[in-house]
Amino acid sequence: MSTEIQRRQSAIRMRLAGKTVTWICQQLQRGRDWFYTWWGRYQDQGADGLRDQSRAPKTNPRAIADEVRQAILTIRDRLVRQRGPQARYRLAGTPTIRHELEVLGYAPLPSLRAIGRVLQGAGRTSPAFRLEPTATTPAYPGPRARFSNHLHQLDLVGPRYLKGSRTRYYFLVYKDVYDLTPFIGFFRAPDLGVVLSFLVQAWQRLGLPQILQVDNGVLFAGTGRWPGSLDRFIRLALLVGVELVFIPEGEPFRNGSVENFNGWFQERLLAIPLHGPAHVRRELKVLMEICFREHVHPQLGFRTSCEVRRDLQPRRLPANFRAHLQPMPIAIGKITFIRKVRRSGRITILGVKIRVGKRLSGRYVQAILYTRNAKLKIHHGHKLIKIVDFPIRGV
Repeated sequence: MSTEIQRRQSAIRMRLAGKTVTWICQQLQRGRDWFYTWWGRYQDQGADGLRDQSRAPKTNPRAIADEVRQAILTIRDRLVRQRGPQARYRLAGTPTIRHELEVLGYAPLPSLRAIGRVLQGAGRTSPAFRLEPTATTPAYPGPRARFSNHLHQLDLVGPRYLKGSRTRYYFLVYKDVYDLTPFIGFFRAPDLGVVLSFLVQAWQRLGLPQILQVDNGVLFAGTGRWPGSLDRFIRLALLVGVELVFIPEGEPFRNGSVENFNGWFQERLLAIPLHGPAHVRRELKVLMEICFREHVHPQLGFRTSCEVRRDLQPRRLPANFRAHLQPMPIAIGKITFIRKVRRSGRITILGVKIRVGKRLSGRYVQAILYTRNAKLKIHHGHKLIKIVDFPIRGV
């Protein structure tokens, strides 16, 4: 037993023997506040009150009421047991459970982590789908989505094969990075004409974005056969006033929002027997509708994409707009290329090699091509480091 606890016990014995508080404090060399603290503990808790007590709160602020705990498990079980053609595309994770608790009027609402702890404790968790990183690091000069139709991403996925068929098929996947609205097409060996038609459909459905971010695939950036050439994909974006941003070569995770979605929807769609392209397209229609109207997202304040877009008045293409019928002059605008500088101190833009200096080797730069005067302005951070004449040519 510690000397301090013995001192407290002595103080209580002296007081019970009739000694004054002043005398007790003088004998033990303690103040009156000290005495009354332990006298009060003794009055409330008996001799056990004289022991040192944990400073931890007596109640766990993270504890969830039994009623809420049971509701979480019941909702989870119901979501997992759903059957039918649409069930495979519905979510049963913590954001969906929290949203349903809110709809049912539970208050205060538990956090997503608290719901996760309840599910884990009851053995109701499933392996999480592993996502690629989506965050833009300070050293990476990529755009950040600030509102609906600010930043969209486009990706080509494939080839994929249907059961019993050796035919190659591809998905074109388009997504609003802010409100997470998806649009998906399914094609057999897409060429540039297919991509342009799909892009027009996406813009007619979601509206035109300020920025469209893509990788450097040949259907987007061109083959590079003629250095400096702007093919019809780039010229279409310029024509309708959309700024293209090309991510660094070999870094597909920079299109993280659409890449993450690619993994999620394929895991569910390709797990079922698919009987031909028409069946795939019917499934995609169901999937897109559920994603748009039912999936709730924490980053949207636990709202759906549909709710976020309800009052949106997007800039749209005319209903009769057809990419293959449009003349494609090189319109005035800008195209952004994000590049990591090679050891040689060079970057490559549309097949044109440009020296920026070995001191920037391994770092990211932004190269912005202005079609008005065929100038390429290269930035590192907020600093303009080089301006070069760029040999723009059409295809």
